[in-house]
Amino acid sequence: MESGSELPSEVICFQILARLPVKSLMRFKCVCKSWSSLNRSPSFVNAHRNFHRNNHTQLLLTTWDEAMLQQTFFSIQIKQGSPTLVIRLLNLPTPPTKNGERLYNALSVNGLVCLYLSDKLFPNRTDQNHPVRILNPCTRESIILPHDSPAYSAIHLTHHFGFSPLTNEYKVLQVKRFQPLNSIEDRSFMFKIFKLGTSSWRRIEVDLNDVPFDLLKCQFDRRSVCAHGAIHWMHASTQNIIAVFDLEDERFRAIPLPEDYNYGIHGINNTFGDIVELDGCLALIGDRHLMQQNMMELWILKDYENQVWVKETITFPFYWGDLGYPVPLYTIHTGELLLQSSRLLRQDPAQMKMFFYNMESKSFRSEIVSPQLRRSDHLRLKLLVGCGGDSFVPLR
Repeated sequence: MESGSELPSEVICFQILARLPVKSLMRFKCVCKSWSSLNRSPSFVNAHRNFHRNNHTQLLLTTWDEAMLQQTFFSIQIKQGSPTLVIRLLNLPTPPTKNGERLYNALSVNGLVCLYLSDKLFPNRTDQNHPVRILNPCTRESIILPHDSPAYSAIHLTHHFGFSPLTNEYKVLQVKRFQPLNSIEDRSFMFKIFKLGTSSWRRIEVDLNDVPFDLLKCQFDRRSVCAHGAIHWMHASTQNIIAVFDLEDERFRAIPLPEDYNYGIHGINNTFGDIVELDGCLALIGDRHLMQQNMMELWILKDYENQVWVKETITFPFYWGDLGYPVPLYTIHTGELLLQSSRLLRQDPAQMKMFFYNMESKSFRSEIVSPQLRRSDHLRLKLLVGCGGDSFVPLR
């Protein structure tokens, strides 16, 4: 081929290579030096994500073998609306327990997953004696974050995962809460940041006078939601606000709840929390008074900047409690909501049923997933998080 007819490198990278699946890109890294570093180019990673955003959805499924004290993680691909291609990712041992289960929980952002072992009593708190991990289900790469030995005895420890599109940085926020000390320096909270690509935690100084809400009433021990470059929690107070941590400037702020939503009345006190992410938007789940009528309301923050909320009502065609009161987990690439129960399901390990809700047609459908696991009376299944599409982001 004559040099004048060669395709520009920009066309090759952003119009051809960006359309390939991650597995092919990993194989092609050895072709040349420039291709080997594509996953470190923010513009290429974004282009690849945009090409594959509407093709399929990756979900993270976990099983727990109560007898073997082992938790196994699987990636499930949903393509054309149906679950396919179940891939085993990794096994992690779980500690023995007398009551209930102690499992790894997960938070997901742009296809990456943060795994942390739950506390003995509170499922969304982190066990201080076990490390936090970051996993890329697509490449199967995983890292263990540096274990941060507590300088003080913490009442509880939580971790929250997020991404800032402005700085193109993935960050884990660590929140430690202590007994208030009778000293001039208030150490009732300590905040640290781990930025993906670095090797250590960094403490951030938080001036309590600059925080526009009471930190003690922020639901750090519920699952957080990352959207619009910030991490969000419900705030259990009469302030009627959502607590926000901005990942770019690493400062706390607050946004008001919708006028017709009152946490004390509408909050359902779900294990995961009352706030979820739906197709890039924050959403509130309510309310507990409608649960017995098999109904669930959603307040969706359609316009984040102008704080415009839209209210939707979901009516279940079955008894909601039979499935453990499932709530929206993730919006898959078809636009449907995937529903998730907070409980582990003791059922036939050869298959599990997943429920989807179409908000436009207001209809439900279910699909069967077959992980092809060995049969065991001690095996239980659970959907953890939606991971979006493929991720080409390196962890180191």
